[in-house]
Amino acid sequence: MSTLLTGRRPGVRRAREAADCRPRTEPGAELGPTLADVVSRQWEVLRAGVPAACLVCGSEVTPRESAGAGVVGGRCDSCGTTLS
Repeated sequence: MSTLLTGRRPGVRRAREAADCRPRTEPGAELGPTLADVVSRQWEVLRAGVPAACLVCGSEVTPRESAGAGVVGGRCDSCGTTLS
């Protein structure tokens, strides 16, 4: 009995088919705000001294101030999440 070598590996075709099924995104295509965008926005709101929406539960994050340093973070009144 002998083995026939065809030069093709069986897994290669499946890998190519799987790659073709992946969603494609064009460079620069915006899918929505990034985590950095969302956190930066929350900091902007807190620094203004206004409660921001909690990223975890949607309740209010109250600005937390430090003597002489101004707003140094915030804490959610509902779930306790902190931003510092």
